[in-house]
Amino acid sequence: MSQYISPELIDRISQQVDIVQLISEYIPLTRAGKNYKALCPFHEEKTPSFIVSPAKQVFHCFGCGVGGNVFTFLMKWENISFPEAVKLLGEKVGIPVSLREETPGYWEQLYRINEKVTEFFQNQLRKNKSAREYLYKRGFKDEVIDLFRLGWAPYPRLFIDFCKKQGFPADKLKELGLITVRGKEYYPYFRERIVFPIFSLSGKIIGFGGRVLDDSLPKYLNSPQSPVFDKGKNLYGLNIAREYIRKEGEAILVEGYTDVIALHQEGIRNVVASLGTSLTIPQVRMIKRYASRVFLAYDEDTAGEAATLRGIDLLLENDLQIKVISFSGEDPAELVRKKGKGEFLKAKEAALSYIDYRINKALGKEISLSLEKKLEILNSLFFTLEKITSRNILDDAFRKISESLNLNEESLRSEFKRFLKKKGGFSFSPVIKFEIPEQEEIEKRLLQVMLHGKDVVDVVKDSFSVDDFTHPLCQRLAQEIFTGGLTSPSHLITRVNDEELSSLISSLTIEDSSLEGVDLRQMAMEIVQSLKRRSYQRKIQQLYKMIRESEYRGEEDRVKEYCQQLIQLRKSILR
Repeated sequence: MSQYISPELIDRISQQVDIVQLISEYIPLTRAGKNYKALCPFHEEKTPSFIVSPAKQVFHCFGCGVGGNVFTFLMKWENISFPEAVKLLGEKVGIPVSLREETPGYWEQLYRINEKVTEFFQNQLRKNKSAREYLYKRGFKDEVIDLFRLGWAPYPRLFIDFCKKQGFPADKLKELGLITVRGKEYYPYFRERIVFPIFSLSGKIIGFGGRVLDDSLPKYLNSPQSPVFDKGKNLYGLNIAREYIRKEGEAILVEGYTDVIALHQEGIRNVVASLGTSLTIPQVRMIKRYASRVFLAYDEDTAGEAATLRGIDLLLENDLQIKVISFSGEDPAELVRKKGKGEFLKAKEAALSYIDYRINKALGKEISLSLEKKLEILNSLFFTLEKITSRNILDDAFRKISESLNLNEESLRSEFKRFLKKKGGFSFSPVIKFEIPEQEEIEKRLLQVMLHGKDVVDVVKDSFSVDDFTHPLCQRLAQEIFTGGLTSPSHLITRVNDEELSSLISSLTIEDSSLEGVDLRQMAMEIVQSLKRRSYQRKIQQLYKMIRESEYRGEEDRVKEYCQQLIQLRKSILR
């Protein structure tokens, strides 16, 4: 059961609490034009970047990104839940709040099951000496075991009996990937394994990872995809690490759960894991929200090296600075357990730039290279070079490759141009990159205009859908606005009750001074048309790329198929 407070009561309380007056009770505010500013209470800073808007009744820190309304501030400051914040503010303005229980909805029921199952696994770990000993031998202390809520999945019958006693519907357990069904029998997905709960950014349990104690296979097992869990769209440990990542301006990306936990225990806390060896685009975008630098610290086995190479290319495509940490055959968890935090930090200090790493891996142990071998190495490196968007970084890469392979730099550049032409790439043009605003920024601008009122939302809704937004966070906010309506930014923050969305809403609301005196409906339609043109351009460029790559591989049928798609797309633009 969850605690329920009527929306009408929440609105009454929020209308009687002034955000400037409330926050002034906790920190000193200074007038800054229409707004107020202060040093952010949620991160260390020397120049005020914490802004409070009395007109919009929201706050936002442009340093650490935290933002919201009166309830959000109180939740963050007092470290309390939303119902507790409403109750506390109700007491401040003389409105009594009674919390009553209500039957959870579909999503809440799934989260509740995962929470109860986690508690069950934790209790089973406390009873299982061999499982605890395994963790102790890996160097884990009780504090970090409790923080990451590690558990033990016992014999099948114990888990099934627990679920029946709790009254969990079998269909929900199956949806969450906690059981499989064979005939009329139910079987737990996780059996006799150490269990690692996987958390969302807001701290809800969305899935699990399991590890056996012996050498049986598979060694690791993740929850299958479910309504609340998508492995490729989450990073293990980010709910704990994100503030440390934001503060450091860098993230350390490791391969497994134990690496995250071991490093965290040693005080290295800006660490996340990619839930498997394959990094995905959504995971890279999550990292980019909090940091501009990434240290790759994957295992150095064959799978880990392959993952590092794939990760480099994805991170480059998203303009992140990359370095690769080497551990001489050990994984990060083993290194800190055997040699301590200092050795890991030494390895991090000696981390290679991604181009040095790529060159080293391509060269291997070769002492002298034939021209044919050099060209083979070049071809593998060119696939990474084409992802570089900075001319200075590309020039540095050409210089290093030239020195390492003892090749003339101009010849190297000419070979790269031939590679791009043959593969169907485009000439390097950094000017275009910086003159055209990022897709995400244009989508945020549209949302910013939409936050001004229902009439603008209605205009956008007639010609632009949620699916037309490409950035996940923008898509989520658009969904909330389109389906739930809009009265005010502060009211929307209360309704979504989500830290990331609250931060986005508050930042867009406070930064909207440039919209004064503008025809917002007209502006919204112009942005929509711009986004639609960009969408067509992206699809056309992608088709051209696919055509050229298929021509390069001699795949005539695919070339015809893509050409037909291109013709249809151009026709739809002309309609």
